[in-house]
Amino acid sequence: MSDFYVGYLPKAPAALARRTKRTVALLLILAVAVSALFVISQRTVSTAATFEFGHDQTFEGILVVSPYPALFVARPNPSAHQPQYSYYSLVAPGKHGADAIASSFDRRAVRLRGTLIYREDQTMVEVVPGSIATLDRNQSILPASDELGRFTLTGEIVDSKCNFGVMNPGRGKVHKDCAARCLSGGIPPAFVTADLEGQTATLILTAEGGKPLPKETFLGHVAQPLQLRGVVRKTGDELFFEVEPSSITNPR
Repeated sequence: MSDFYVGYLPKAPAALARRTKRTVALLLILAVAVSALFVISQRTVSTAATFEFGHDQTFEGILVVSPYPALFVARPNPSAHQPQYSYYSLVAPGKHGADAIASSFDRRAVRLRGTLIYREDQTMVEVVPGSIATLDRNQSILPASDELGRFTLTGEIVDSKCNFGVMNPGRGKVHKDCAARCLSGGIPPAFVTADLEGQTATLILTAEGGKPLPKETFLGHVAQPLQLRGVVRKTGDELFFEVEPSSITNPR
């Protein structure tokens, strides 16, 4: 006859109590194991992305507005293997590009204030509106653009501001709606892919000829695995991907 326990009795039968204790212990161990497995399986959030919110700095360089507003900052002591200029993308506060606040300073030596945004070797400045001023000095020669070849690359279109450091993570389906709004507001589009060594590489997207990529050609493809074909160029320390809009497809 099996053990039987009535709830109002002070103690359960000894055999039933032992079985209950073993079952509870096993369930606790299983719960801990499942929790640990869930934590381990999650993708870690990169700590390399940084937005120095509230910490404005002063920057000097040559401002360009095409294909997207940017500041070429001369490196203090570049080596023979380093570019002479660093490329800092420029954006406005919020989900807006810097076209409106930078358009009258094209190819001028300027000083401006802004907040750094960066991820690894990608750098951006969120410009304080009204802080751009021309400098009374001879303009430096802008770096030449070097063609690195024609490639077909697989990756994801992101908005550069969030991806460089404002949001973490700044890519993937969870970030799709935010990315679409930022890109609609003029934030430069970027393409996250892998280089020949399998390391993550981020390239600024442009149309052929180094012109801005029309928004209607890529907004519907944000946060999707894509395959793009085009020419990769390097200007200063920044990589650009001149893509053929008709080549934006889902990889097979």
